[in-house]
Amino acid sequence: MGADKKDILLTVEPDGTVVLSSRMKVTLFCLMNLQKFPFDQQQCPLVLESWTHNSSQLTLFWESDSPVTVNKDLHLTEYRLVNLWSNFTVANYSLTAEVSTSFGLHSRVYGKFGGNYSALTVRFDLAREVGHYIMDYFVPSILLVVVSWVSFWLDPNAVPGRTTLGTSTMLTFITLTRNTGSSLPKVSYIKATEIWFIVCTAFIFGSLVEFAFVNTIWRRKRNVELKKVNSKYIFKSTLTPQLSRKQFHGSSSSIERCQSWPNVVQTDSNSEMKFYLGPSDSNTLTVNSVESMRADPNVGTKDDPGQTDLVIPVPTPGAPPNNAGFTTMTPQQIAQWIDRRSRVFFPVSFVVFNALYWGFVWI
Repeated sequence: MGADKKDILLTVEPDGTVVLSSRMKVTLFCLMNLQKFPFDQQQCPLVLESWTHNSSQLTLFWESDSPVTVNKDLHLTEYRLVNLWSNFTVANYSLTAEVSTSFGLHSRVYGKFGGNYSALTVRFDLAREVGHYIMDYFVPSILLVVVSWVSFWLDPNAVPGRTTLGTSTMLTFITLTRNTGSSLPKVSYIKATEIWFIVCTAFIFGSLVEFAFVNTIWRRKRNVELKKVNSKYIFKSTLTPQLSRKQFHGSSSSIERCQSWPNVVQTDSNSEMKFYLGPSDSNTLTVNSVESMRADPNVGTKDDPGQTDLVIPVPTPGAPPNNAGFTTMTPQQIAQWIDRRSRVFFPVSFVVFNALYWGFVWI
């Protein structure tokens, strides 16, 4: 152990071999690729090269039996040493180098001392320990995503409970992610942890959007007639309710715009009701049955040329509507149907994402 000078050991053996041993303490930097963080593996090279003496004057080579020795008691907190590779080479440097300019000219730039120089290379292959990140980041984030799915089992009209559950899981997950990534350097590319963060955030946010969607459907008053009870027809009827109402109003007759409606009483189930509309400035609607017109042919005669004749069939009381092949569902039933499908769709999608994600980071 030296005091004021460098730690140098000089030994001359009986056969004339001179052994010069110098202890150096250096701090090295390694350029890392963090795309698969925290499942990344880094290769950190160390090059020892002669600076003033070329290969004709000095040749460097490793010991044949133990070129590089690592202390067995060495333990790294975040990495483990996977492999150790060493080699000796000769680096060639030319005195000048030609560089092309934008004007087509060639200028000479002086480099290092020209010649061949001996060099030793050792590469350390390091793998990051992922136990800390698995227990402190990935497992809690998976649990938070699963907790956000609990809202699918709550009533679609339970606004306070489902809103509180969704927002609390979202804020907790964002806080967890910021604490994990605060010690990492800022890089321009996307890391594996950022992909995990984006997808988990999308799942939690998707549960909030699903709640807003089913709650909007739950509060509707009008029933929906479906040709088939499947995703295509249910989402088509729920996403375009205003279009259906517009078509409904557009197909209605002008009787709906009358200011007064008569009382219609059907005397015969097989008869038809006949409506007479007067001029545009009239506020009355004349109603006569076919039977009454047969008894008195003068009833319902159109003396006014502006009078319009409309024939509207009246269905038999108690007869079922003519909607063969259609199924009527209430908005509450549709909201519960979407919740039941979400209980399967969200977990299956998350399992598929995990299979792809973990396959990517471990390959």
